[in-house]
Parts: sequence; C-alpha cells; structure tokens
Amino acid sequence: MTIRNLRDLIDERIDSQWSQWSKAHPNLAEAIDRARLIESSVELLRNDPDYIEAMRSAGLDEAKLAAAASILNRTDQIVRRALSL
Repeated sequence: MTIRNLRDLIDERIDSQWSQWSKAHPNLAEAIDRARLIESSVELLRNDPDYIEAMRSAGLDEAKLAAAASILNRTDQIVRRALSL
C-alpha cells in the first residue's frame, strides 16, 4: 500500500467518525489540524507491528481478504486512538 493510499484510507476513516466525535469535543475539534492528525496517524500505522504483518500477509493470495480486514480494523483503532486526545 502506498503512502498516498494509506493517507486516503485514514482520511476516509477519520471522516467516518469525525462528525460524532466533534459533537462530543467541539472545542478540540476546532483546534485540531486535520492534516497533521492524518500524517501522525499514517506514521503510527506504518510503524505498527500488526499493520506491518497484515501488509506482509497481503502478499499471499490466500490471506488477502483477511489481511485487508485486518488493515481496516487496525486503521480504525489508530483513528480512534488519535481522536481520543
């Protein structure tokens, strides 16, 4: 997965949760630089052992579906952690 694809994926995942989170934390939502949030989430995910293993596994034909699910799951975890500032 390229860095650009990973950024796009994280951006989409943040968007999917941002509305609900920003209602609960309106002042914090105003103060957060979303571009920096995305970049820091990309770095956290790229260095995450579970993500690295999922990407390695994605190269194996029989593991592609499970790896894709694992990547999305780990991305959601990173985004939730980032939004729990």
